[in-house]
Formats: sequence, C-alpha cells, structure tokens
Amino acid sequence: MRNSYRKLSSAETAQLTANGCSAADWGRIYVKETTDPGSIRMCRFSGEVRIGRCGGTVTDPNGVVRRTGIYNSTLIDTTVGDDCLIENTGTYLANCDIGDRVIIENTGTLACTGGATFGNGTEVSSINEAGGREVPISNGLSAQAAYIMALYRHRPAAVEALARLIADYCDGVRSDRCTVGDGAVISGCGNIVDVCIGPGAVIKGAAELSNGTVNSTAEEPALIGTGVIAKNFICMEGSHMTDAVSVDHCFIGAACRLENGFMSTHSLFFSNSELGGGEAASIFGGPYTVSHHRSSLLIAGYFLFFNAGSGSNQSNHLFKAGAVHQGIHERGCKFGSNSYIMLPSREGAFTVVIGKHTSHHDTSDLPYSYLIEDAGKSSLHPAANLRSYGTHRDLQKWPARDRRLVNRTDRINQSEHNPYLAVKVSRALEICRRLASREGVETHSYNRVRIKNVVLKRGIQLYELALDAAVGTILAEGREREVLPCGEWVDAAGMYLPRTEMERILDMLEEGRFGTVAALETELDSIHNSYRDHAYAWALAELAKITGREPSPEDIGAAIERGRAASESLTAMRTEDAQRDRDTLMETGYGIDSTDPEERKRDFRSVRKL
Repeated sequence: MRNSYRKLSSAETAQLTANGCSAADWGRIYVKETTDPGSIRMCRFSGEVRIGRCGGTVTDPNGVVRRTGIYNSTLIDTTVGDDCLIENTGTYLANCDIGDRVIIENTGTLACTGGATFGNGTEVSSINEAGGREVPISNGLSAQAAYIMALYRHRPAAVEALARLIADYCDGVRSDRCTVGDGAVISGCGNIVDVCIGPGAVIKGAAELSNGTVNSTAEEPALIGTGVIAKNFICMEGSHMTDAVSVDHCFIGAACRLENGFMSTHSLFFSNSELGGGEAASIFGGPYTVSHHRSSLLIAGYFLFFNAGSGSNQSNHLFKAGAVHQGIHERGCKFGSNSYIMLPSREGAFTVVIGKHTSHHDTSDLPYSYLIEDAGKSSLHPAANLRSYGTHRDLQKWPARDRRLVNRTDRINQSEHNPYLAVKVSRALEICRRLASREGVETHSYNRVRIKNVVLKRGIQLYELALDAAVGTILAEGREREVLPCGEWVDAAGMYLPRTEMERILDMLEEGRFGTVAALETELDSIHNSYRDHAYAWALAELAKITGREPSPEDIGAAIERGRAASESLTAMRTEDAQRDRDTLMETGYGIDSTDPEERKRDFRSVRKL
C-alpha cells in the first residue's frame, strides 16, 4: 500500500491550503490518485503523512452513511488508509498506521510514544498480591500457559523458560508506531496512547487507554465503552469493557464482559468471564469467573467456573504479615451472599460456601460439598452438592454461554464425568470411610472443618454414585487407543489433562524444546484433543483396580450399566431438588392482587415458564 502513495501536485497543495490546511513540509505529504483534496479541511500536517482514498462514504455503527475525509485534525507521521473519516481530533494523531474504513472522531489524542509493546510483557501479580506468581501478559495468552506460569513455581526452570518465550514474543511486537485495524471506530474518547486497536473494534467514550492492545476481528469485535479507563492491559476478541470500568495491569480474555463500574488491578480474566459492579485485585479468573454485585470483592485467589454472591469477600493479610496469603477456589465453587473467607484457604471443586470462615480450611479432596458456618465454626457437608439442581443447571448453562466465535485459545473441557473429578471423588470416599470407621464419634475434624457423622454417611453414598457414574460414562463415551494409563489428573484452568502430560510439558520447557510460545500452545492443543483417549485409558485402569483384574468386555459392559444407573439416580435427586423450588411456598409474592390460589399459581407458572 505504501508504494501506491505519491507526492502532492502543486494544484493539490494549493487546494489544501485554500481549505485551511497547513503542513510543516508539503513535500512530505503523500496521497493516492483517488484522494479528493476537497474532503480534507482545516488540518495540520507534520512529518511524513500519507492519506488514502477519500471523498466516498463509510457506514458508522448506527447504520448512518457518512462522507469520508479528514476534518479539523492534526496528523503527525501518520498513514491513513482508504475510505476513512477522521474529524475533530482535539490534540493529534501521531505515529499511527490507520487501516481502511476507520472512523476516528471527537477524540483527544491517538499516539505512539516510541518503543511501545502495547501491554505485552506487562507483569500481572496474580493470586498473591505480595508477588511471586507474576504472569507477563501477551496477545493470545492462553489460560493454560498462564496457569503454568502462575502456579508451577516449584518448577522454576520451566517457569523461567516460559517467561523467556513470552519475552521473545514481546520484543517482536515492540514498535514506534501504533495501528488501528480496518473498520475500527474510535469516537468521543479522551487520550489513547501506546495502544494497538484491532479490526472492527468499537471504542466509544473511553476516558483513557494507555499501553495496551485491543485485539479484535470483524467477526468478533471488541467493545470499549463510556468512561472506561484501561492501563497496561490486553483484551482479546469479543471482549467488552463498558460503563466506567477501570482496569490496570489486567488481561481480559475472549468474550469477557466487564461492566457497571467494575474495578480491577493485577488480574487475569479468561474466556466468558463476567464481572460488574464489584472489585478484583490479584486474581486469576479462569474461564467463566462471574461476579455481578457492587458489594463483592475477589482478591488474591484462583477462580474457575465461579460465581460470587452479593457481598462475598475474602481477606489476605491477617493484619500481621501483609497481603501474602492466597486462596484456591476450584472449578464450580460458589460463594453465597455475604460469605467471607480468611485466606489462606482452599475449596474442592463445586463447593458452595455459606457464611464466615476463618480457620484456613482445605477441602480440596472433598468436592461437591457445602461449606457452612455453624455456630461460628466451619461445617462441611461432603457430596451434598451432587444432588443439587443448581449443579445440574451450572453444567448445562456454561456450554450455552460460550460466546466465543473465532478465538478459542483457552482450552475448555466441560465434561461432567471426567478423570480429574473422579480421582477426587475416589479420594473423598477413602477419607469419608476412614472417618466413619471411628466408633462413638458424632462430629469429626478434618483439615480444620467439622463433619457430622450423619452427613458423612450420606456423603459416602453420593460419592459412590458419582464414581460409578464417572467410570461408566467415560467407558461408554471413550475409545481405546495406544495411550498409557495414568493416575492423577490436573484441571489446568479449564483443561483436563493427566498429570503425566503436564509433567512432560514442564520437562520440555526445561529442556528448551519449545522455540516459541506458539509451539507450546500447539502441544497443549494436541493433549487437549486427545482427552478422550487418555480418559478411556484412565477408566480402564480404574475399573481394573475396582475388579482386581484386567477388565473383560463383560466387566466393561457391567461398569457402563452401573454408570448409567448411577447417573439416573443422581438425576432423579436433582429433579426432586428442583421440585422444591416449585412448591407452594415458592409461589409467595406471585399473583399480587389475587385472592384465588389458582390465579397465583398461573402467575407463578407464567413467570417461571413452568
């Protein structure tokens, strides 16, 4: 495109001067044959400026067709593509490469200061405010690469190797010029400095953007709205930041939604996360991290498929050693309204937290539990969440809420029955059976929580069903390939994989076998795509452990049938639980002016779509 520009003719220079334009050196102003000087008015040019075709039309996001050109603006060392509309830039456009069909209007500054990496390489102090788990963000950072960087500090050589790969990438994007992609719209904004903006992005009313990248495509445009302040950031395709959001040192993943005055510093948010009204500091928000309440705080923790209730809170300083403590909240955890956790702590997958907890619990080996404050103490109900309709609803809604169209960098496995949770359930069974074997004990103590004997025995029954359902379902869905069986599994920010495969990735990093971050991501893709093979191998090995022999086709068939029956039992419990939310008591508040119970029922059923 550069070679298609030419110097101005004397007649064009005269026309531009007559239009109120001026230039430090007209000899450094270049146009195309299709450039209409009549569509360039009241502008000042400095340095080398190139202007593409203008005088035609472009359609704005409201569907209004507008005449292209450059009006009342200052351009410094800037290239403008074809069919752009640039008007009323308050300060200047400097060191910019602007694509085709771009609209820039009523905006203060759009500039690059030189040597910028546009947010790439910014270190985010995730999970631990005091440092030690920094993740250098970059375009296309996956949740899995960030997981390794943040949480495998016991493998320093692997972490250092990954940091070098990211640093190499960041050096490659360093530039003295910022870019605005084809079809982008920048309207009514303040200062935008050292920011690259992708194709199709819409930035309307942003207060300040600095040192960042807005990744976007025409198919999956990013949106930044009114009053947003974003510094030292990267946001990915399809992400939205609107309504006075403020972020600093943050990564916003594909199809994330940040809105309604949400504030965050030093945090990572991966695909499909939704946060509004509250605050986050030093968190690793894996896919589907959700908080919608102004009174909620997420701090110093790892979250994944998570939902925060109104007023939920954590503290990480203990008023002594500073903000050095952290929390691990595994996949599917929920915090009830006004819940509180004093860090450090760890909850197992799909745990519901209700009330205040200060004993630094670790329930990671007891998934699907309820953690409840009881007389000022932390009381655990193992496996209680297995029979909850809410668990079923979550498992159904997450796939339906995957808004990603193009960018699927984050690997997300949403299988309900999987080896990672099955291993946890198997371990939970061992723990519960061991505790239940203690004669004469009504309340047990485990990792600083209390477990009553009556709920322990019910938990054992539920865990048995869950294990049968997992083994049987995986065998029914799987396929036998040449894959070595493995024991332990990892949930790496949404991706299930054998621990042996994670260790292999770490070994390869330490051995320098990845030349680029992209090569690492390709290997992770390969593991993710072979999930069913590994899962089937695990299920066969687990069945061999259960039966005490190499499983025969009959053993496999029987296990599949047990799994089907167990799944049906769990489904029946969840259906029964759902019915409790539809009984007469739940009709309270419906049929506001009715004295007829049947009218109230009709109102209830209409609103609840029953």
